Amino acid sequence: MDLVDIGSATRDAKTNTVLVQAKSAQIGATPDDAPGFDGAPVFGQLGITAIPWPADDRGNAQGTVDETVPGHNGVITSVRDARAAGIVQELAPGETAIHSTGPDFDSLVLLKKQLAAIMVGDDCAIVMDRENKRFTVSCFGMHFEIGQANGVVMTTGQGATFQLFGGMASLMGQIVLGGRTPVAPVCYSLTPVVGVTGSTVPALGVFIGV
Repeated sequence: MDLVDIGSATRDAKTNTVLVQAKSAQIGATPDDAPGFDGAPVFGQLGITAIPWPADDRGNAQGTVDETVPGHNGVITSVRDARAAGIVQELAPGETAIHSTGPDFDSLVLLKKQLAAIMVGDDCAIVMDRENKRFTVSCFGMHFEIGQANGVVMTTGQGATFQLFGGMASLMGQIVLGGRTPVAPVCYSLTPVVGVTGSTVPALGVFIGV
């Protein structure tokens, strides 16, 4: 068993096996003297498959290679990438992260005590928080929440908010009856409405009812 640096990775077009180009520690006067493992397959955990991001100025993925597997020059049995250290620092004992392998490692699933979160970048997140009894979806400045403390809340982040809590419904922001363009739903009745005279044909911006 040896530790190797992974330079690049690809997927075999015929078998869909993840293959890497790897080199172990230099043993001679030049980098070319390092033993190479070109086209080494990656063996990993069932249910999770990842293709390492190529080496760049931030570093490279590393793996352990087993040279005793019949039919192979070497097999990568485990892989790590120090470029994902920013995700690791968010974890405490007993917690798990599943994340993209590059280039920015900015799509991830966090599994913590009584909490699961899916995050993409710094402005999209779905969080299921059982301990605080709250489920939230947040993206692009907008927010949707279901929780014991606040009920059901929807907000645009620009002053428009709708909340259902207990037997109360609250609506804040500019109210526009009949919808808006380009999405323009209308409230209307297919039959005459008691107390309403004139046409009951739906029209943009016109509310028909009692």
